[in-house]
Amino acid sequence: MRIPLRLLLTACLGMAASAWAKPTLYIIGDSTVRNQTAGQRGWGDPLVAHFDPAKIDVINRAIGGRSSRTFVTEGRWDAVMANLKAGDYVVMQFGHNDGGPLNDERCRASIKGTGEETEDIVRKTDQQPETVHTYGWYLRKFVTDTKSKGATPIVLSLIPRNIWKDGRVGRSTSDYGLWAKQVADQAGAPFIDFNNLLADRYDTLGEEKTTAIFANGDHTHPNPEGAELNATVLTEALRKTDLANYLLPADLWLPHVFSDHMVLQRDTANPLWGTTRAGSPVTATIAGKTATTTASADGKFRLDLPALPAGGPFTIEVKTSDASRTFSDVLVGEVWLCSGQSNMDFSVAKTAKRYFAGTTNWEQEVAQANHPQIREFKAEFTPREDPQPDVEGAWKPCTPETAGDFSAVAYFFARELQKELNIPIGLVTTSYGASTAEAWISKDKLVADSTLKPLQETFWKKFIAYRDNAKLFEDYGNAMTKWAASDKKKKGPGHPDPIRDQHNPAVLYNGMIAPLVPYGIRGAIWYQGESNVNVRQLYPALQRTLIEDWRARWNRGDFPFLFVQLAANKAPGPDPASSSLASMREAQATSLTLPHTGMAVTIDIGDEKDVHPRNKQDVGARLARLALHDTYCKKDVIPCGPVFKMSEIEDGRVVLHFDHVGTGLVAKDGALKQFAIAGDDRKFVWADAEIDDEDKVIVSSPTIPRPAYVRYAWADNPAGANLFNSAGLPAAPFRTDP
Repeated sequence: MRIPLRLLLTACLGMAASAWAKPTLYIIGDSTVRNQTAGQRGWGDPLVAHFDPAKIDVINRAIGGRSSRTFVTEGRWDAVMANLKAGDYVVMQFGHNDGGPLNDERCRASIKGTGEETEDIVRKTDQQPETVHTYGWYLRKFVTDTKSKGATPIVLSLIPRNIWKDGRVGRSTSDYGLWAKQVADQAGAPFIDFNNLLADRYDTLGEEKTTAIFANGDHTHPNPEGAELNATVLTEALRKTDLANYLLPADLWLPHVFSDHMVLQRDTANPLWGTTRAGSPVTATIAGKTATTTASADGKFRLDLPALPAGGPFTIEVKTSDASRTFSDVLVGEVWLCSGQSNMDFSVAKTAKRYFAGTTNWEQEVAQANHPQIREFKAEFTPREDPQPDVEGAWKPCTPETAGDFSAVAYFFARELQKELNIPIGLVTTSYGASTAEAWISKDKLVADSTLKPLQETFWKKFIAYRDNAKLFEDYGNAMTKWAASDKKKKGPGHPDPIRDQHNPAVLYNGMIAPLVPYGIRGAIWYQGESNVNVRQLYPALQRTLIEDWRARWNRGDFPFLFVQLAANKAPGPDPASSSLASMREAQATSLTLPHTGMAVTIDIGDEKDVHPRNKQDVGARLARLALHDTYCKKDVIPCGPVFKMSEIEDGRVVLHFDHVGTGLVAKDGALKQFAIAGDDRKFVWADAEIDDEDKVIVSSPTIPRPAYVRYAWADNPAGANLFNSAGLPAAPFRTDP
């Protein structure tokens, strides 16, 4: 079920505005810059990870097989120009495809050199006339056009091919590499001699090791390892340009999840990771204890902070050979990952960014939210094609000034835990409205499951269609320009890139889960499902795969995974009937077969007209009960409402047995409702139901003398469903028919 457009309006406005709030770096080029061929990779994609996502957006518009000429003739440059604004940057690298005949089956070659020579042709490809220019002319166009928008062009020479002679890799010093430099000098643009920089690095590696970082049997296209190396070399060169301010620091960088006010997981080693200079020693100190390591050849490091009991505040100091970072007001307690779609993203207060939010009595809740030992790290919406090393966000203690923006479910969950445990609680909230389950699962895990692999394949076809149609991006840029100049009262244009669609596989895992792994956590709470109702037959596999994926990534065993079953919604029906939401709830409940999982039932606190029920207090409290009972071993806490165990047919009646009844089953507010019964024909009618002893319900109907099946609360909105236990918790919906 997709969230209605009206519920996404403000979110879309905010997304559209934020899309142009920061500067953007556009990367243009060929397959050595961006490559979707198996075993090959361009340097442009790994380059993204070298920039601070809080400071700049990076969009790689390069595409395989293109030359400086075809990047223009196919409208790809027009598309970039339609989106380019003052303060942006364009990094360009062409040359590999600019050689050859001007008029052949590809029509991509440019005239050699940097002059003003032209040749008029009628293209063999489509019989259209074209005036072909020199390689230098096309580069000058990119530079001049970029400057006309108030943006900054940066010209690169092309990467070297893996072709060796006399113990050295070949260089492009007399043709495309030279011409790129000449154009940059003439046009007053920064130039990076990428060709020579990489050739020098390849010479140092030697022919055998260089061949190992190119795709098998290919002398032009690097493999992923080679692309990473190329991106690292380019990053160091970019530090000498204006882009230096947007790059992650070279001396010491740690992800945003490490910040002042963070909460570390108690009683376990806590991973701390980042980058520094290759081979640099790294030392981290907390509470008088120290952990050390040495950065690898690519500058990456990870160490484990020593285990500490709950407490604080502490200071963490991280030192390398020439830099240091200090984090203050660090607490140690219980840390939970909080994820899902809008009902997890739903904040305590109604805010400009989350207009649909605001819990019951939210003004009072915010005013009383003085819990500085509850802290939240909230990840910004960051869909990405590939797993990223960082996501924007910062830890904030819970005070009346900050609590309004906390995830409501996460906050009320934490409040209950802290009340019982009396220790700091950390919430790592990474959620987004209308997101599907598959968006939060890694691509590798999805394609490994034959039932889920088609989701990834369908998405990839959509992405390729977008990639190959430059007009879509151009139209978006023109629409954004028009919207930015308006009063902005109307919805901003939606971005056509399927990577930015939170319904698509792996995109939120890449941008919002991968950057947080392996931060120390106790477990996860999950509130999602509305966006998967229409494919609910896949949901058992989706939720199981997500749980397994996250547990494997964090490598903390079968950590607790507690989830919320969908609340009642839509108008109640007069008679028993099939129900998409009921079958979705059933699909969610299948995950209870996995170890250390728990389900909070919410059919009694839904809203007929709103997919976002206001009562998040009970949702958080019910999740906390599950954690207190199963994770923290407080066995006096009843974890959930009655759960159907088995049925027996006796004398025209069906006897239902339940677990988790507390001191006994309860019919809240009168006779039991929402029980339906049927014979072998499965034609259900409303049934009479009454509690027997402490843990049984007897169901019957005079119209069904030979009953076979029973259903309870089997409806989109089972209004009046009132089977509870002694702790005041509702029974989970169920059916006995297969």
